[in-house]
Amino acid sequence: MTKRILILFFISFFSFSGENEMITYMKKNNSRLSEKEARDIYKNVVQFTTEYDFDPILVFSVMKTESNFRHSTVSTAGAKGLMQLMPENFDEFNVDNTVKGNIKGGVKHLKRDYDNTQDITKTLVCYNAGCGRLRNDAWRRIKETRNYVKKINDVYPEIKNLYYTNVENPFSSNTVEKSLSVIENYKIAVDVKNEKIPENKEYKYWKESYI
Repeated sequence: MTKRILILFFISFFSFSGENEMITYMKKNNSRLSEKEARDIYKNVVQFTTEYDFDPILVFSVMKTESNFRHSTVSTAGAKGLMQLMPENFDEFNVDNTVKGNIKGGVKHLKRDYDNTQDITKTLVCYNAGCGRLRNDAWRRIKETRNYVKKINDVYPEIKNLYYTNVENPFSSNTVEKSLSVIENYKIAVDVKNEKIPENKEYKYWKESYI
């Protein structure tokens, strides 16, 4: 009961911060989104990120990158919904493909990968390409995944500014403190720059994008 009251408090609290700005942002990116649908997305993100102690800005950033806030999106690989969950994810996280279920599954997916890696970049790699791609930094040879990490880095500050329009960031969890930032970008860039990587077009793009 106490946890439910806390969740409701956060939902109420954020209605006085950047909720309206986020609603406008989502509708701008998806013109078919109604006011009610956008507010439902917002409130579900706040509810589940509070419940699972995860960064809501990162969730919105992933959602923007994955589906542009279109729940009807289905990828060629079979990923579905706002958070682009794969069929096995619905079973793994015991959720359905309603808006609420999809968001809950996406938050649980990100939370699980972050808990296992303690690293935001690795969390995004797991979400996009699978954790197996972390071995020997295999993900660095996948252009789609490199671009995916970059897109999240690019959109994160924009969403953060909207989300916390009228208040300072009230979260203090380790997940939030370690989320994407200029420092995280710099770490990625230096890491790539210092590696012995062949100078092909893909790696040239990767280095120029961050350095």
